[in-house]
Amino acid sequence: MKRLNIITVVIAVLLVPALLFAADRFAPAEATIGADNTIIVPLEIANQEDLMAMDIPLSFSEGVTLKRVDFEDTRVSYFDLKIAKIDNDENIVVIGLVAQASPEAKENLAAGRGTVANLVFEVNDPTVDVITLEAIKRENPHHSLTFIYSHRDDQSVQFVRSVPDFGSATVALSNTTSSDNLPTTFGLEQNYPNPFNPTTQIEFSLPVPSRVDLTVFNVLGQEVRSVINDEMPAGHHSVTWDGNSSSGNSVSSGVYFYRLEAGDFVETRKMMLLK
Repeated sequence: MKRLNIITVVIAVLLVPALLFAADRFAPAEATIGADNTIIVPLEIANQEDLMAMDIPLSFSEGVTLKRVDFEDTRVSYFDLKIAKIDNDENIVVIGLVAQASPEAKENLAAGRGTVANLVFEVNDPTVDVITLEAIKRENPHHSLTFIYSHRDDQSVQFVRSVPDFGSATVALSNTTSSDNLPTTFGLEQNYPNPFNPTTQIEFSLPVPSRVDLTVFNVLGQEVRSVINDEMPAGHHSVTWDGNSSSGNSVSSGVYFYRLEAGDFVETRKMMLLK
């Protein structure tokens, strides 16, 4: 059973005693192997009615690194706010989801069941055969596994806080990882889309763990951006290059070259940015 707090907003905020809900569910789904030899663990929910926000703080077991949290092609891909704070030192991730966080009206998440986020792990310890996820509570700021509903009428808005039944779950990796999925040769693929504006995907393959240097140059041979400069595991990898950057330092339209260096392998391909 779950505890429920109702917050009624009229002019002031009023707290109403706890109630009980029985339909909300949260659980990880079966793991799959990603294109870059990562392990993808979908997080699925079942919500009983339209849902406006979620707070999902989790811990994960040792032997893996959480590379990212993907929201693309999930039930919440249209949400205004999709945040994932990852701490691999403490093996913790805190996910925050809010349907509307801007003046533009957005629908709440309709009642139903399905994936709201995908955890993308890299396995560091070859002996690891399971990933355990556990719901946690954090303070300063406070986080706990929570669904938030809103009920509106002509005079008030009710915010309903529901805590799904979930403690921990173990996801088996025995049917996901396999050396058969590893590439046999180094390779650099043509970016897609091409031409692009402002982002494009660059895919490459590593038959063995390698030091990877993926760099973008202009037609004069000047370095424009270092996309990757790091050790990477064997597998099929995909990275996004953005013609803009968080610092606002964008590049202009034109022809560019991207070069992959990994071990003794070096290959260069051409791409076009059209703004």
